[in-house]
Amino acid sequence: MALRTSLAVSTLTLGLLGIVGPVDAQDSAFLAVVRELATTRVGLAKSGDRMKAALAEWDRQIARLQSGADTIEGHITLGLAYRQRGRLNQAIREFDAAIALQPALALSSDIHLFRALTSEAAGNLEDAGRSYQTAWAYHPASPGKAYLALRRAPNLDADGAVGARGALLGAYTRILAGSYSAEAPIFPTLDAVPDTFSAAPIAGEGRLARVFALLAGGKLDEATAALGDSSPAPAATESARARIARAGIAEREGRLADARRDYSAAIEGTLAGRYALYVGIARLAQVKGDVDGAIDAFDHAARLNPNDPLLRRELSAALVSAGRFDDAFAELMAALLVTPNDAEVLAAVGQLFLDTDRAGDAIAPLRRALVLKADRYATHYALAVALSRAGQADDAAREFEQFDRLSRQALEGRRRAVAGQAGLDGSKR
Repeated sequence: MALRTSLAVSTLTLGLLGIVGPVDAQDSAFLAVVRELATTRVGLAKSGDRMKAALAEWDRQIARLQSGADTIEGHITLGLAYRQRGRLNQAIREFDAAIALQPALALSSDIHLFRALTSEAAGNLEDAGRSYQTAWAYHPASPGKAYLALRRAPNLDADGAVGARGALLGAYTRILAGSYSAEAPIFPTLDAVPDTFSAAPIAGEGRLARVFALLAGGKLDEATAALGDSSPAPAATESARARIARAGIAEREGRLADARRDYSAAIEGTLAGRYALYVGIARLAQVKGDVDGAIDAFDHAARLNPNDPLLRRELSAALVSAGRFDDAFAELMAALLVTPNDAEVLAAVGQLFLDTDRAGDAIAPLRRALVLKADRYATHYALAVALSRAGQADDAAREFEQFDRLSRQALEGRRRAVAGQAGLDGSKR
């Protein structure tokens, strides 16, 4: 299974602040042990000793940071180190200390963003919502922070929602003009072991399932202790790996409720790639007509893997099914903020406008999508429909012709591919 590191605190996140961070858990001995557990799953006691030593060294580095935490930058660096270490209350204390020193507006905005992400990880959603709003208030031109205030602040009032949507629309206009430059990073991830550590679920069995659950929850000390625990794992608890395998069989056999239940149960005990399990749960919910269940699962997936435009598109489509068009547009905008030249997302925006009887508004994103991907025949068809509904018959006719030509070319290409795979007698060439 291919492992990959993802956006985390280290140099990219600290680069927002112009700070060089001495604590970089992405490349630490700690993460090396996690990677070894994920790939080999042997020698748990020895791995426990190595992880304990790595955490001790990490704590020594943090202690050295504490001696210099008397400046804004020092408090931020220490707060981020605590956040990645899983010490959420201490992280918030350091962010608050930095805020109390009254940093410049842009820097203050980033601190409130880190505070919001940390409060959210601690389960304090209202507190996180207030911090998201404050982060945006200090940086009102940021569409990324406007999105977070709009979608992650449960206490945002009506005027605030209007303002946040206005900020997104401003970015949308620049995206259509090809003049938008993405912020970096749009949606930072601060976990020591981010869910995007793996593109596919890394699920544990036996004692390792508990270790993985603790690591995924940021409980690094508890995970280390569990690695060193030599007592037998509870025999009655089915492993996350077994549940995923059983869910796959149930899905293939059409037992969708069983598959959904087992995928859900497997999340506990999966180290990374949980977003993929949530996507599976969401799609199964859609098949069963459970729109709210699909939205909830896609939302979990998008929060775990916030910079994946495909997840945003799927969440948007689920929101459309629920009639939540403003939220659907916000999710497509979140995707465009990450990848402003994504033709698939732009085509989805156009389709959203078509689905809401706004044919005139659909034309611009569809035209922009075709600038970026001219041979996407489905976009030509959508644009033809939009132009026709907008009363632009001649332009619509040309797009229908383009759709017909490109779709026939695609069909012929598929026929040639099939013919190349088998000879006339059916044998493989």
